[in-house]
Amino acid sequence: MGQKYASYDAATRAITGYYDDAISTPPQGAQFVKLTAVQYREMLDGQSTGKQPSIDADGNPALLDPPAPTGDELAELKRGERNAAITATDWIVARHQDELALGGATTLTADQYATLLAYRKTLRDLPDSAEWPNVELPAVPDFVTAM
Repeated sequence: MGQKYASYDAATRAITGYYDDAISTPPQGAQFVKLTAVQYREMLDGQSTGKQPSIDADGNPALLDPPAPTGDELAELKRGERNAAITATDWIVARHQDELALGGATTLTADQYATLLAYRKTLRDLPDSAEWPNVELPAVPDFVTAM
């Protein structure tokens, strides 16, 4: 193992890459600092736990907490959760519709199907809530989790 380096963006001071001169050196013109083996390991370990590797004002490696997500980012995450909850019940709705179209018995009762449709409507309506995206998803109907 050779000397370790961390290259960083001069404007943001965020670490952009790691190098070991036994394998490759930092690119020409890059801003970089030398790292001890301990610093190198600490930076990688910290990064793997969600910390943001950076260079402090004194030129030393530092691990920073990531910034809090923006409102738009929170809304995107919540929309993903909501969409996944709807998608998770698509097959049950499709099966029920298929069973009705074939004229046979249905797995769900009429009340269960109505409850399922109401649950899905509640999920679809969540973004219209005044509290969006700081809302809890409704509980999945018990009969769905039992399937």
